[in-house]
Amino acid sequence: MSQMIDKESLKHAIKAVWIRSLTEIQPDILEGLQNARDTERNERARQYLDIIIENAQIATRNGTVICQDTGVPTFYIRTSLGFPYQDSFRDAFDEALREMTLKEFPMRSMVVDPLTREERGDNTGENVPILHVELEPGLDYMEIMAAPKGAGSGMWSTMTVLPPSAGAEGIKKFVVDSVLRAGSNPCPPEIIGVGVGGTAAEVTHRATLASLRPINVRNSKEEYAQLEKELEEAINLSQIGVMGMGGDTTVLAVNIEYSGAHNPWLPVAVNINCWPGRRAVCRVYADGTVEQV
Repeated sequence: MSQMIDKESLKHAIKAVWIRSLTEIQPDILEGLQNARDTERNERARQYLDIIIENAQIATRNGTVICQDTGVPTFYIRTSLGFPYQDSFRDAFDEALREMTLKEFPMRSMVVDPLTREERGDNTGENVPILHVELEPGLDYMEIMAAPKGAGSGMWSTMTVLPPSAGAEGIKKFVVDSVLRAGSNPCPPEIIGVGVGGTAAEVTHRATLASLRPINVRNSKEEYAQLEKELEEAINLSQIGVMGMGGDTTVLAVNIEYSGAHNPWLPVAVNINCWPGRRAVCRVYADGTVEQV
């Protein structure tokens, strides 16, 4: 009989990748910030970029949170039906967040009941942590991406349904208007995730995934990659700048993900990620080995 992954081992991996997502700046984000610092023409914006970069490097080095808003715990899981784990996913993630918050890691409790505002005090709630599971045949590991979604940027997310005739120009107008409406509130420079197509639920999901894609990776389809580039250039003309203080760098990237759309409509969603672009990935293998990716 093949070895089985037990719940305690999975919880250990969950805790490690969650803490990394809160404390480590990813290489693509750091490179994007440094490139922005090198090309920024506004002196005040350059000074703020220096502070941001230093903050991220200190947090990574010391294992402290990059931002005090540790967000809603959100995880994207890829695995196969044959992966040797048979316990409860929900229990593993709930227990991991509860133990970290109450005993093991200095992390604010950010999750409340949406109506009564009551909280458990442990970063869990109804359907939280949020778990997205995708089954992929042939995988010999379970991949976990941790993605803290804070309110400072998350509350500026938008969604609409355009007529198909709006086309690319309609998408561009809606995305640019959404970013201008948010102004300095999402702590720019931002990573803008754009979802196009699908249903109302799917398009917001795609926008969130887009906001988590590495900022040095363009959409694989030429039309969408070109639209990403045009949106990035247009938004940076706004001169909102770093922390809203003016300058050339309002966004580090605009990423688009899309799904097939129903013929009569064109859904579009925008998910704004603040400058740390917080995410981390690990892989748990069938022999119990955990790889931090």
